[in-house]
Amino acid sequence: MDETAGPLPPRLLGVTTFALAQVARAGRTAMGRMMDEHGLGLWHFAVLASLDDAAPASQRELGRRLRIDPSDLVEVVGRLADAGLVRRERDPSDRRRYVVELTAEGRAELDEVTRRAAALDDRLLEPLDADDRAAFERIVRVLLVHHDPRARPGDAPEPGGTPATRTGRAARG
Repeated sequence: MDETAGPLPPRLLGVTTFALAQVARAGRTAMGRMMDEHGLGLWHFAVLASLDDAAPASQRELGRRLRIDPSDLVEVVGRLADAGLVRRERDPSDRRRYVVELTAEGRAELDEVTRRAAALDDRLLEPLDADDRAAFERIVRVLLVHHDPRARPGDAPEPGGTPATRTGRAARG
């Protein structure tokens, strides 16, 4: 953050959406830098996490689930495959489809990125005491479910916890 730029206008600070956007920008910037250190972007993280939750998956299913344009997803999955983090093969039951699954290396990378993302959360939310942080995390999840039903309870992690999954790492123990 540029502390020499001067104060923000009070009218803007009175708009919650503006304040949330500024906090989100700080978090996204920090997350982007961390992902750069891994040679990955946020979409790569999303694909790895999605495959950990419900793998194997077709590229089409991944794109639909994550709302990634198919042409962008080809590049994302290709980069992950080149790095050995996923395996992409033709579906034997439908040769037109590609099936993508997480490799052991991909799961290890996902675990490391997730651990580092939790540390970023700690830094981003550092000004909040434990009660305020728990309340903030709960409120953010309520808002997210309201605006994106894919984040409904049962699919999202408890604050500071491991996601509840149907077939992912948490289900495997």
